Amino acid sequence: MRNLEIALTPSPPSLVPSFNYNSVARSVGNEVRTSFDVQLLLRKPKHQKSEPVVVIQQPQIQTTQKSSPRCSISDILRLMDTLSLPGNEDLYSCLAKESARENDRRGAYELQVHIMKSSIRPSTTFVNRLLLMHVSCGRLDITRNMFDKMPHRDFHSWAIVFLGCIEMGDYEDAALLFVAMLKHSKNGGAFKIPSWIMGCVLKACAMIRDLALGKQVHGLCQKLGFIGEEDSYLLGSLIRFYGEFRCLEDANLVLHQLSNANTVVWAAKVTNDYREGEFQEVIRDFIEMGKLGVKKNVSVVSNVLKACTWVSDGGRSGQQVHANAIKLGFESDCLIRCQLIEMYGKYEKVKDAEKVFKSRKDETSVSCWNAMVAGYMQNGFYIEAIKLLYQMKATGIKADDMLLNEAHFQI
Repeated sequence: MRNLEIALTPSPPSLVPSFNYNSVARSVGNEVRTSFDVQLLLRKPKHQKSEPVVVIQQPQIQTTQKSSPRCSISDILRLMDTLSLPGNEDLYSCLAKESARENDRRGAYELQVHIMKSSIRPSTTFVNRLLLMHVSCGRLDITRNMFDKMPHRDFHSWAIVFLGCIEMGDYEDAALLFVAMLKHSKNGGAFKIPSWIMGCVLKACAMIRDLALGKQVHGLCQKLGFIGEEDSYLLGSLIRFYGEFRCLEDANLVLHQLSNANTVVWAAKVTNDYREGEFQEVIRDFIEMGKLGVKKNVSVVSNVLKACTWVSDGGRSGQQVHANAIKLGFESDCLIRCQLIEMYGKYEKVKDAEKVFKSRKDETSVSCWNAMVAGYMQNGFYIEAIKLLYQMKATGIKADDMLLNEAHFQI
């Protein structure tokens, strides 16, 4: 059992100088207030995958494009200093939004310094905007330093830092912040923690493998009446949480408490059953969703098709799911096509796999090509597999190394 008496370790004071806070926060315009929905749209600064860039060369045509001049946050601040223009919360809030939108770390830092040199006494709402700016720029260290020095914190203050930890993958700190948030709300805090925060905490508990804390969160949700409200996000998070710890009975108990489970909840159950190897149960889940009129999504259909490859029924279940996928309009989805090719290949239905493969629209889908090659080789069609490998090479698609090695071995 986790000890709830948690003291947050203050960040080094050298990172960011303290603000001269006013004990009474003055109100600002609605355009600078921080608003929250189910999740904050934070920019994740690390682990970003760069998009492929296609360069089209046009010989004998030379064009010169004039780039439109753009003022950075630093330029605006220097202009303000040159013209001796005073800053206010409205202006600084707009610049903070721009820094967050552009992921401008340098601009955010210089804006922070400029505000500290000004004579304004920032309100809690304004400081929340700066917290969000630094989180969006990936500076969780500065965010925590500012947060720890805030004399007055509202729910937005806690939520920004908490979700920042979730976005950055600091799940241990997120769990500690949640416990501290509970203590703050009980000791004079004037806000109520919403249900979607509980869903995020359950994700953090699953990532740090803390089953005890997750069960306490579940009990707190029942005490606050969130379970009776049948919040799909929270209940789906609960089912996924118990599935991570292989507690299928607890996960199913959550599902059975609902009078009208939706796609999110059922998708979580299907994922849990497939992870535990309950392939017949996955197919029964799919049939039950149809009886209840629950809408199916790509994730559900994909997991069911994968389960069908492990059921010894000659591919009959997979064919029924395929027909259902066509009705739902999912057959054109790359993931579904790949699962169908693998399923038909496993049951020696090569012609059906070829039909799915040839119905593709995306000629560069590597997974579908590799799945079709694997289906050929799995059923002894080595000539067809080698021909397809040559087509992949001509198209510029990289084949799986294991398939290449096996093809060379068969030759």
